[in-house]
Amino acid sequence: MDWEVRLRAALEQGVGPGAVWREGQLEAILAAVEPGGRTLVVQRTGWGKSLVYFVATRLLRDVGCGPTILVSPLLALMRNQRDTAARLKLRAVSIDSTNRDEWASLEHELDEDRVDILLVSPERLGNPDFAKRTLPMLERRCRLLVIDEAHCISDWGHDFRPDYRRILDTVRRLPVDGSVLGTTATANDRVIADVRHQLGANLTVLRGPLMRESLRLRVVSLADQAERYAFVAKFLPKLPGSGLVYTLTVNDARRLAQWLRDNGIDARSYHADLPHEERVALEDAFQRNEVKALCATTALGMGYDKADVGFVVHFQRPGSVIAYYQQIGRAGRALERAEVVLLEGSEDDEINTYFIESAFPDESVFEAVRSAVRGRESMSLDECVAATNASRGQVDKALKLMEVSGALVRDGTRYRLGAVDWHYGVLRSAEVIAARRRELEQMREYARTTGCRMEFLARALDDPDPHVCGKCDRCAHLPLPTIPRELVLSAMRALRRHAHTIRPRLQFPPGAFGVGRTKIPAGLVLEPGIALSVYGDAGWGKLVRIGKYETGRYPDELLAPCVEAIAGLPNPIEWLTWIPSLRHPNLVGGFAERLAKALGVPGHACVAKQKVTPEQKEMRNSTRQFLNAWEAFEVDETRVLPGACLLLDDVVDSGWTLTAVGTRLRKAGSGPVVPFALASARPRDDA
Repeated sequence: MDWEVRLRAALEQGVGPGAVWREGQLEAILAAVEPGGRTLVVQRTGWGKSLVYFVATRLLRDVGCGPTILVSPLLALMRNQRDTAARLKLRAVSIDSTNRDEWASLEHELDEDRVDILLVSPERLGNPDFAKRTLPMLERRCRLLVIDEAHCISDWGHDFRPDYRRILDTVRRLPVDGSVLGTTATANDRVIADVRHQLGANLTVLRGPLMRESLRLRVVSLADQAERYAFVAKFLPKLPGSGLVYTLTVNDARRLAQWLRDNGIDARSYHADLPHEERVALEDAFQRNEVKALCATTALGMGYDKADVGFVVHFQRPGSVIAYYQQIGRAGRALERAEVVLLEGSEDDEINTYFIESAFPDESVFEAVRSAVRGRESMSLDECVAATNASRGQVDKALKLMEVSGALVRDGTRYRLGAVDWHYGVLRSAEVIAARRRELEQMREYARTTGCRMEFLARALDDPDPHVCGKCDRCAHLPLPTIPRELVLSAMRALRRHAHTIRPRLQFPPGAFGVGRTKIPAGLVLEPGIALSVYGDAGWGKLVRIGKYETGRYPDELLAPCVEAIAGLPNPIEWLTWIPSLRHPNLVGGFAERLAKALGVPGHACVAKQKVTPEQKEMRNSTRQFLNAWEAFEVDETRVLPGACLLLDDVVDSGWTLTAVGTRLRKAGSGPVVPFALASARPRDDA
């Protein structure tokens, strides 16, 4: 069978009888099967990049070549890819965190050459067991290495992941005839240049137009969250089919989905905190159009394949045009028209700025980690955290970046010094952070532009043929939406009812008392508590912010909702105390006395702050936060009552202040201690 016949058969097998190649697909397949080739395909979402590497694999396997390694960033994407491969009668398997029981049998199948494609995450390449036992055999036999979402290799890619750098080691170890194919929909000129630098000057770039003719783009600026809640509740029922509502945080995804369900719209939240089985079930239900909307974080992002997504709404503005284009690419693949709406809110810049600033740890974190490891034979993550004033997440990122760049060597769960000439500058973090800030400003410009929105996106992505779309709100002069006042008021009431659970800490932080992690004795563990609001939100959180920083007094308007929330606790409250502040001595105490009176229980000032300590927000990890509070507060045992105690603070973030004071109260003879805060700090999660 000649190449042309085999290609036609593979196309019809993968897509269906009578299918024709899209412009550039055949060229990309032939480049992918070229021995020793290096190819980067940059094509819009829905163009069919996965068909390229699956057909290429089919051709190579038919002539006796070894398996394809497909590096894929998300479990949801891997599931789509396995299904697509099956249509071409390719045996595609993944080795990931969800199928640990199958690893041994899958490795046996790989050894016997009964697997056509192995899907792995970039993190799997750094797993010591996988790298020692399985990867060398694959690298010797691999004929095609596919890097899906290849922009992640680049520091300048919107979703740079350090583990993607591990792929370059595999590239270097491929046999002479081993080919490399990278695919992405979101690479501008700068990203392409960086990928070329890493994969080699002989990289062939196949690039097509990024304009999406089916999308109707619109921007609606609504600073207040309640107005955006109302807009989504009014807008979604008018749209055909099912779609996605993206949020920047897990908490927003949960709350928005609940609000939509309360308004008769079948919406579910999708984020990285969900168990694997629940995420799979949601993906399946969404594929079958059994759910009107998934309120999702970026956990449902790159490569997720559903051809008839009818709309994509962003509840908040993403941090870059590149990330935005990637997410709206989920919509309208097989539809003539899909609605894409960007809602701007007052919190957007605050959240995105946090993501930018936390993407790379500060240079001082790297130096502190390196200094700590230099003084020991090796150190674990927990030991490194305890030795620095940096968050666990920041230390974990620093360790990974230093390992990938050669400064450290990982042995299992421990790290030791690597290259002695390593320096912080190799990470280019200052340059990358500056670029991220420019991207954030570019996203603001997109929202403000008076010209065609699709053309703006195309130019920002260095599309070779940007042009006016004729469909967006600017081109078509779409009117601003009207939102019923009653629906806004209803949303505000819903936000005010949304209390947050304060989960009790079950362990002291690592190194808190000179040892590793230790359990908090059962008799000292706090009860589950409540935060009335999210700080600064459109609900009660706005009043908390005003009281803390403008009026210096929390208003009586907060008393009734506090009483209502406390009434729902499983333990009836018998007395109340609070966490005092030397900086604002009457702020929390004054409200606590009024709250005790409203609850009809005694209020006792039995907690005292003995010395001025740094603010908790200056303490970057759990060990420092706990010790900062543990050393600052004392409890007057003579004023402690034996019944259930409500421990009040105004804003809770890590929860370690409540834990430190609460355990002291239990030691002093208090009954169950229930933490209560007027607000929780705005969640800082993105998945």
